[in-house]
Amino acid sequence: MDDRYIFIYGRHAVLEALTCKPEVISGLFLRNDVKQEVPRELLAPIKFVNSFKGDNVPGGVDPKAVHQGMIAQIDRQKLVMTYEEFRKTLEVTSDTCLAMLGEVQDPHNVGAVIRSAAAFGVAAVLIPKHRQAGVTGTVVKVSAGMAFKVPLVEVGNVNRAIEDMKREGFFVYGLDGGGDTDMTTEQFTKPTMFVLGNEAEGIREKTAEHCDMVINIPMNKRCESLNASASAAVAFYQWSAQHPGALS
Repeated sequence: MDDRYIFIYGRHAVLEALTCKPEVISGLFLRNDVKQEVPRELLAPIKFVNSFKGDNVPGGVDPKAVHQGMIAQIDRQKLVMTYEEFRKTLEVTSDTCLAMLGEVQDPHNVGAVIRSAAAFGVAAVLIPKHRQAGVTGTVVKVSAGMAFKVPLVEVGNVNRAIEDMKREGFFVYGLDGGGDTDMTTEQFTKPTMFVLGNEAEGIREKTAEHCDMVINIPMNKRCESLNASASAAVAFYQWSAQHPGALS
């Protein structure tokens, strides 16, 4: 994944972080005309500027980013849980659903998956440490701030984590266009994990072998496939329709 510190831009993303997870903010840069919008009790250091130009742009920040007068530096180590910490805090019920990303390369897809996970009651998004788009400012922005509401978990070994979750009682579904089972016929009666594949190659063969079942989304023949985030949204919705308690 990327370096420890990332930047997020814009009022919505920054205020969402301040409201939901202020502890992940290690620094805040505010234009003077918006400083009244930020809670005074914030513990992170704040730098006030008249404009984000020249030396007032923090190092590592895209000068072309649409910031709306607010830029926050995020400590990714505080935003993303370790797998070990996640295992200790995980409470498993029949209404528990997890999403495992499998080498998803586009940060826009990662952010959209996180947003859909929040919308449909998915308990956490597990993100591999290697060969995978990490949690970046783009991911947070595309998630519409939901990256601060859904637990994000860094995973060292996808297949080992799948086997761990199976021992916890999860039924693991690989989501792939070549799956043998129509997702709409499946009854999600057990704690559920969805494994999403790479945009171009799908789920790795070895990972698919660790899944209990590989399912597909039925589609009109005019469309060959959906992208990773759209497929995830459909799967999460299908699961949540059978688990309305997850939406509350």
